[in-house]
Amino acid sequence: MSVFELKMPKLGESVTEGTIGKWLKQPGEKVEKYDLLVEVQTDKVNTEIPSPVAGTLKSVAVKEGDTVPIGTLLATFDTADAGGDATADAAPATPQLPPAQTTPAPQSPRASQPVSATPVAQVAPSPQPTPGSSSASPVATAPSANGDIRTTPVVRRLATENGVDLSRVNGTGLNGRVTRQDVEQFIAQLRSQPQGAQPAQRPAAPPQPTAPQPLAGDEVMPLTQMRKAIANAMVVSKTTIPHAAAMMEIDWTHVAKFRESVRESFKSREGYELTYLPFAIKAVTIALRRYPLVNAKWTDQGIVKVKAINLGIAISLGDEGLVVPVIKNADELSITGIARAVRDLATRARNKKLTIGDFEGGTFTVNNGGTLGTYLSYPIVNPGQAAIMTTESIGKRVVALDDDTIGIRTMGNVVLSFDHRIMDGATAANFLKDVKVWIQGVDPANVALS
Repeated sequence: MSVFELKMPKLGESVTEGTIGKWLKQPGEKVEKYDLLVEVQTDKVNTEIPSPVAGTLKSVAVKEGDTVPIGTLLATFDTADAGGDATADAAPATPQLPPAQTTPAPQSPRASQPVSATPVAQVAPSPQPTPGSSSASPVATAPSANGDIRTTPVVRRLATENGVDLSRVNGTGLNGRVTRQDVEQFIAQLRSQPQGAQPAQRPAAPPQPTAPQPLAGDEVMPLTQMRKAIANAMVVSKTTIPHAAAMMEIDWTHVAKFRESVRESFKSREGYELTYLPFAIKAVTIALRRYPLVNAKWTDQGIVKVKAINLGIAISLGDEGLVVPVIKNADELSITGIARAVRDLATRARNKKLTIGDFEGGTFTVNNGGTLGTYLSYPIVNPGQAAIMTTESIGKRVVALDDDTIGIRTMGNVVLSFDHRIMDGATAANFLKDVKVWIQGVDPANVALS
């Protein structure tokens, strides 16, 4: 009988720690290889880690609810395997185990309106890496004039590139670790001050409002990793991106008639109804080619016009939060291809089957809050992107027609929130105008489903 030590695996390129959600096995229980052992929550995903060996769970070293860095000892096993006495590396790459079931936990972005429980979903993502950054490395100690600062090489490099003394930055991470978000917020604070003004000392944590005394029946909901990740992404977005917005009304009557003409054939072939969202996404991909600034990102070196069109789609998970997985190369897909991609992401999101790869590479985000009846919303741009568009409620309205008569048309608004550093209002309006022209021109003769 030998002893095997299981340590916290690396669950993503930028993931440096995880929170134990629930132990699925208890000390003394027999465990087969690949049995689900423990639920782990990170700022990227919630996942169930399988046992890499067969044997008896001897002990668990981390309690439920505790957050620990990559490489921390989680549990020990008594095992008869010949190699069972091997100890996992302190900070190994992701173990070669069967794919664990995961549920996304946005990196950001996105404070958009949630999607309905139908496949016409929407989400809010993931923040893009800070320009010039690379994969996060295990926590390291960086000496400074004020003592050792706990942080990562990536964060140290970001601080160096922006002339930031880490001893002045208030660390909000595990055990006071200085995170990337801490440095980004500190940089934003510096840039908001008059030229030449510098903080004389390490800034204190922002003052917390006095909490009102709870009343009878009040309930405190503990913050989940997903909710914390959403909150952090929203703060970064609103403190570093100067937001502006534009709205345009669109006549969806032709799309409504087209959907009706293919309703039965599409549903019998695909197994679900064709919604408005794939048409909005198709229009966006066409407009992004004409207005590359809307598919760009801001860096200190300049504005990067991104060639790939990878669209994040906001998907609501109810009270758990929302996620924004990505349709890669969405401009290469037909209406049916887009509908299938949205359906796949929404289904896997709600079944907790999305992986970290599903959140990578987003260049623009589409939200679909209109499925919940919204007429006008103001989505928040995902960090690392230039804009986000939301489709509002679509329905029949009485409108004045071009020939001065009154008619009933299927109408709906679209709203674009954008980074005003990257584009001006004219670019945003022209982009929306292209989206509008394509949608209003839809008919069976010029739109192919496949």
